[in-house]
Amino acid sequence: MADQPVVSGTARARAGAIASPIAIASAIVFAVAYAVYLKTLLPGVSVGDWAEMQRIPAQLGIPHPTGYPLYVLLGWAFSLIPIGSLGFRAELLSAVAAAGSAATAVLIAGRLGVRPVIAAAAGLALAFSGQLWLEATFSEMNGLHLLLVSLLIHRALVWRAERRDRDLRLGALLAGLALSNHLLAITVVPIVIVFVLFDARARLLERPVLLVQAAGLFALGLTPYLFIPIRGLFGPAALYAKFATWDGVTGLVSGAELRGQMHFGSADSFAKAAGDVVPVLAQLGARSDMVFVALGILGAAIQLVRDRWLALMLAVIVAVNIYFFANYVGDLDHYLLVTWLAFTIWLAIAIESIARWLELQAPALRRVPVPAALALVLPIVIAAGNVTANDASGNRDGERFAQSVFDNLPPNAVLLSYWDALTTLAYEHCVEGVRPDVAMRSLDVTARVVCDPVTESLEDVARERPLYALFVATGELQPLRATFDFVPGPRLAAPYGKRGLDYSATLYQLVPRG
Repeated sequence: MADQPVVSGTARARAGAIASPIAIASAIVFAVAYAVYLKTLLPGVSVGDWAEMQRIPAQLGIPHPTGYPLYVLLGWAFSLIPIGSLGFRAELLSAVAAAGSAATAVLIAGRLGVRPVIAAAAGLALAFSGQLWLEATFSEMNGLHLLLVSLLIHRALVWRAERRDRDLRLGALLAGLALSNHLLAITVVPIVIVFVLFDARARLLERPVLLVQAAGLFALGLTPYLFIPIRGLFGPAALYAKFATWDGVTGLVSGAELRGQMHFGSADSFAKAAGDVVPVLAQLGARSDMVFVALGILGAAIQLVRDRWLALMLAVIVAVNIYFFANYVGDLDHYLLVTWLAFTIWLAIAIESIARWLELQAPALRRVPVPAALALVLPIVIAAGNVTANDASGNRDGERFAQSVFDNLPPNAVLLSYWDALTTLAYEHCVEGVRPDVAMRSLDVTARVVCDPVTESLEDVARERPLYALFVATGELQPLRATFDFVPGPRLAAPYGKRGLDYSATLYQLVPRG
């Protein structure tokens, strides 16, 4: 692989000849991954952000920062599929996007000269990794993020091999769409753009109108963000009016309220990222196999020798990905999905190189492709190791939690609670129609987490209706102790930042003093 490949007509024809087997391998990986994901999907309501993303897109609402408008619009489209519950339809989108990501990894490997069976083995290894499998079975935008980023990288490789102007234009559109889905794409898109601009500099100087066209298509890819102010105009004003303003939109999209969790730019932040490299590699090994990690590192070294352009682009992407992961919260493992993709590409390169070396040592292996077939053992081992942890088909935590709360609320009650609880309870209450007599709210009356928020003061509410509170972090209730007596009730298993019921919380009745 040269740094600046020149593609002849013969090479172009050869590329077309091998496209079909790679395309078939990609389709097989998609079908296998999707079938496994469909079998292991979460069957009902989830908790926290995952429950929010089961309900908000179906209602064309605006979710938590950074808004994720492309995901919301696609989630709404999937909500129209007449299969199962709204939650199940949202998870179908996650399964399709995750399976598509694995299939695109096959296409990328094929572009790098990896034979179809090895490319398929690498794609399945990614599909059955603990992280992507997890994202495929819960409703959130992370699988779609990986799909769009992988399509962008694939398009960059197609441009580099075939030098067609349409691939530059399509890549620009994909870049905009990736940013419209998840602002995390900002850690990938600019890097790909810089590398492609460098690679395409001669063509752009020859035909500068391409740059204008690409910029226009990039802007077109960002147009889903117009959904946010348009939705803001339709209200209700108490929840959405601020999104009809510039400050409201930019505050949401930039994640202004989350900046306290971001630690970028300092010397300590770079040290933190460097210190997280080994734990990240250990995490990749734990959720796949250490062979996956070892061969990934070997493949990166091989790629660096063969094609510095791609090797450096992927290396920079991985470095930025780990830096962002380490310095924003530090435990959002799905933020490393692009690193998983890079290691999958390098895995395919390493296995292909090993297979070719073995075939050189023993030419008979070319007729009996044992090394290539043995590559399929790795995804089987990874799948076997992850199936128990990632089979969500029996996960009823959301329903159990909602039932335990609703069963302990008297008629006409109002519940004051926190985000992770309210998203689940709101799904059951607003979508499934459970306990229509109750109402819920958060401490922040403008939170877009329930369908029928109670906006009166808590003192006024408590004079008219039974008022209850359920919080894992009870310190949030401290300001209310001056005006309410807290009567403890049952202690319930509860969610808090994770996908399950890993904590507990006491259900209190709040009785006004005097």
